[in-house]
Amino acid sequence: MLLVSVRSEEEARAAVAGGASIVDVKEPRRGSLGMAPSVLWGRVRAAIPQSIRLSVALGELAEWTEDAVGSIPAEHWRGVAFRKVGLAGAGSSWRRNWRRLRAQIDAACPAGDAAASGWVAVAYFDWKLAWAPDPESVIAEAASTDRCTWVLFDTWDKTRRVAVDASALGWIARAKTAGRSVALAGSLDESAIRRLRSSGADLFAVRGAACRGGDRNGTIDVERVARLVAAADS
Repeated sequence: MLLVSVRSEEEARAAVAGGASIVDVKEPRRGSLGMAPSVLWGRVRAAIPQSIRLSVALGELAEWTEDAVGSIPAEHWRGVAFRKVGLAGAGSSWRRNWRRLRAQIDAACPAGDAAASGWVAVAYFDWKLAWAPDPESVIAEAASTDRCTWVLFDTWDKTRRVAVDASALGWIARAKTAGRSVALAGSLDESAIRRLRSSGADLFAVRGAACRGGDRNGTIDVERVARLVAAADS
């Protein structure tokens, strides 16, 4: 499958037209998992077919304050299938803080929506650079709760492309053994997706490669999305 990150209803429609299986809402100018205004989530949900699942990026755990969840209207969470927050700079209490944030957001969702949605654990390939927990620890935390059904392996620094080496393949295998689906991201292009089809990943997640000119701050291009879908399927 292919996930395409978008920042507008128009981009969402282009991603779907190109064959994306999941549409993710984020603001790339705010970092690897930059959070877009929550009002946009509902607009994108309304712009795409119900059969297309919606994911939202929630920034980094360290960016969330005690009252931040309460500032998001409950209806903005409606129709969101997947939620993900990064762990860059999360500190030694990241497990406790991440569990608390998950519980707060689940409780804030409209009745029935929390049960219908899930969490994505984010493990950064460049975790040392991001001052994030190591992928082994993230996988273990994801495996400790049924609410976290996916592990996303991504890069924090989008100016660098990280090679998926033997260590990374081992992390993917351990996530799969733990019963979690795996998504791969990190400045992937068509050739990288073809090369990584045998890695065990269930999903490839892209932004820059789906944009005109390959610029993640550009706009989604239908033809580029279609080529990426073909690369994942072939």
